[in-house]
Amino acid sequence: MKITDVQAIPLRIPQKIKASKSEKCFNTESDGHVLVKIHTDEGITGIGEAWRLTPCAVAKFIVEALKPRLMGADPTCIDALWQKMYIATFRYGRKGMVLNAISGVEIALWDILGKMSGLPVYKLLGGAHHSSIRGYASLPPYPTPEEAAEDAAAQAGDGYHMVKLHQRDVASVAATRKAIGDNIELALDVNGCWSRREAVTMAQRMEEYSLRWLEEPVSPMDDYDGLSFIREHSNISIAAGENEYTHYGFKTLIEKNAVDILQPDVIKAGGLSCCRKILGMAEAWNIPLITHSFYYGAGVAATAHFVMANPFGNEMEICTTPIEENFISPDFRPVHGKITVSDAPGLGIDVNEDVVKHYRIDI
Repeated sequence: MKITDVQAIPLRIPQKIKASKSEKCFNTESDGHVLVKIHTDEGITGIGEAWRLTPCAVAKFIVEALKPRLMGADPTCIDALWQKMYIATFRYGRKGMVLNAISGVEIALWDILGKMSGLPVYKLLGGAHHSSIRGYASLPPYPTPEEAAEDAAAQAGDGYHMVKLHQRDVASVAATRKAIGDNIELALDVNGCWSRREAVTMAQRMEEYSLRWLEEPVSPMDDYDGLSFIREHSNISIAAGENEYTHYGFKTLIEKNAVDILQPDVIKAGGLSCCRKILGMAEAWNIPLITHSFYYGAGVAATAHFVMANPFGNEMEICTTPIEENFISPDFRPVHGKITVSDAPGLGIDVNEDVVKHYRIDI
């Protein structure tokens, strides 16, 4: 089997806010998507997804920088192709868009391997540890504590066992805890907005609300010493990793004692192979691992397969803000907070070509 073509298709599909009365919480960056297709001479097409920021730039990088290094190669040699892409792109950088692009391609290679072997990807990753996945509700930022609390309560009512806020104030945390009660877990992601001292102060002020974790509290988000400082001075567990890249980067997080919970992202960190290596490191250092997955396409499917094979837990982040039309089927949206992964070969998804055609944007 040989690779005959590599496509990267940028999309822009607007979001729909479910519970909020305000449109101020729309994050237009979340409207972007990058669909990856790898075609082979045996008629098998692998489906992947690259991280969505600057979708045209990511798609163009895949076509210009990665495609020439993949043409004619055996798509089942996933690790060898990953190394080839990683080494060849050294001068472009070791974080950000380059790894986002490599991740999207790598996911599509796993889809090909699964389809060729007739097995779901999670079985290729070692087999299922769970019968289903527990989704946790990851909310968009809201302009007021009242709207954040209202949406959190709505998601809890839909069956989610935990909600995660993207607020930056104590009032929102307090209002949400009151709205969801004590039996629903609560986490907070502030996306790296505080100094070290500010983060410690805020963590101490939020202790009474029983946060399961505080995510990326310090700016810049790769301030490993800062994360370690906050972890030492906080009674709330510290989580990070969605903006870290490859097992090499997570090695630094671990060595710095920077986090209580590792959060690799399958379509940012380097793909499934990298996340498996990170999982092995988490096991060796006895650190919980819960993936980041704030997107809508093949990355959600790949994350679900990864979680099925994760012995540490069966939780998965779900972006609760829907988009106008889903471009994959099934869409892996939870039912009563649970996600079931089928035994269909590969990632087990199909692309809705009509949706792709309608929302495609030109490079």
